Amino acid sequence: MLKRILLFLVVLLLVGFVFFKLKTRTSPSTSYEFSQSETSNIAEMVKTRPDGAPKPNVIIMLADDLGWADVGYRGSDIETPNIDRLAKEGMRLERFYATPFCSPTRAALMTGRDPIKMGVAHAVFMAWDNGGVSPEEHFMPESFKAAGYDTGMIGKWHMGHTIEQHTPNARGFDHFYGHFNTDVSYFDHTFAGGHDFQENGEIRDHNGEYATDVHANQAVRYLRDIRDKNKPFFLYVPFLAPHSPVQAKDEDIAKYSSRIDTPRAPRKTYAAMVDSMDQAIGEVLNELDAQGIADNTIVLFFTDNGGFYNFGADNTPLKGQKLDPYEGGVRVVSVLRWPDVIPADTVNENVISVMDVLPTLTTAAGVKSLHEKKIDGIDRWDAVLGKGEKHRGEPIIFTSNVSEYNRFQYGVLDGPWKLYQLVDHERRTTEVRTELYNVWEDPNESIDLKDAHPEQVARLQDILDARLAMHPVGGTMVKIQPHPGWRAPLDYADVVIPADKVNEDMWSGFGPLATTVLQQNYGEKGRIKYD
Repeated sequence: MLKRILLFLVVLLLVGFVFFKLKTRTSPSTSYEFSQSETSNIAEMVKTRPDGAPKPNVIIMLADDLGWADVGYRGSDIETPNIDRLAKEGMRLERFYATPFCSPTRAALMTGRDPIKMGVAHAVFMAWDNGGVSPEEHFMPESFKAAGYDTGMIGKWHMGHTIEQHTPNARGFDHFYGHFNTDVSYFDHTFAGGHDFQENGEIRDHNGEYATDVHANQAVRYLRDIRDKNKPFFLYVPFLAPHSPVQAKDEDIAKYSSRIDTPRAPRKTYAAMVDSMDQAIGEVLNELDAQGIADNTIVLFFTDNGGFYNFGADNTPLKGQKLDPYEGGVRVVSVLRWPDVIPADTVNENVISVMDVLPTLTTAAGVKSLHEKKIDGIDRWDAVLGKGEKHRGEPIIFTSNVSEYNRFQYGVLDGPWKLYQLVDHERRTTEVRTELYNVWEDPNESIDLKDAHPEQVARLQDILDARLAMHPVGGTMVKIQPHPGWRAPLDYADVVIPADKVNEDMWSGFGPLATTVLQQNYGEKGRIKYD
């Protein structure tokens, strides 16, 4: 009897050990320990460009909903040789932070500003929304264009589409080939029944061609045939993949027959979508090689938020997913390659926000940023080169109201400290849950320290409250379903109101006295005025 008990205990211990290893598994890449000495080594390996060197080309490639663990260099079974190539030939930015979902990341990327100030922190712009990022905001390609760059965009916009002032060609892009909305079908290119593929305002029909292939072909076409070869170029390629709808080509799905689908996670198709996107990235990189311009081209690749488990993504070992302010929702895959300057096969754990991209890339390229409003992004070029501090010096704040009505998730990251807060408004009750983590020592957010460090909770809570009061009362909030009177256009390219048919100035709302009185009532609930 004693032998049976001992045997049972041994088996139990073995099972527990295996379970523990599975729960905490990391690939060899994710277990990489980064130290201050290695940051210094980056600075020693950086290459110096000669005086008078030509301005670099710039390409930003953006994935949509890619998981932290869904790349080859982290041990994924998904084939991503081209993303891996960027990592091998460039630098992995291991503490790059986006926002929890689409539109705010894109708005922050293009403007260098906190998306809450633009009314787009809580929820995305949907096809039935008339809003967009204000025409008063300065977009990154406008600065590059003013500096003599040819500018192009291929892919998903998602920052407003009902007036001409909100569209890519009005925001600094000489050339636009893509779609306004998210969730566009990969094969028939529709959303809510309306067709959504265009070139500079003209409808383009691809007769069932897979959307990621269109993105690849058009990006290569821009590099080869459209851009002015006498100028450097700025190219933005925001892929739809691997965002829903979960659709892929049969030949790509067949490569992942060993993957196991679940009723809520079509893992085979998801892997095929990531694979297809990687192939598209490869076509762009090959074209740079063919033209002999790869060495002097800055290529930044990252994803707009973490992966979504229900669509097949994997953020292991990070906690959370898309829509969450946990690390799995906001700490994202990111690589940077510039062979003329950036040392190859390096890892950088200095904290960088998507808001920092505009000031960082303009500094790297020697381009003057023409923004007039104060931006929230910080120039982190020194940090990229291994000379700056790990902490960016200012907090990063995350907000999510998608996709559950009246349910809010918040996050504040300041140095190593990360506050998470859930505020869920039910009909007659409100649940509030607060957590605190040290994500430099506990990146998987497994040990809640709120009871041990109440002073940090209070400090970060004050930062959050001040930031939430910046949200304009008229800003975008979650609206998953359209008004029942809304109908999609047959083609989204046809319904943009021309600039000369729209008032030039923004309507600023109530007069000064009424605004002052109302603002006294609204207080921390938000701003009456937009900015």
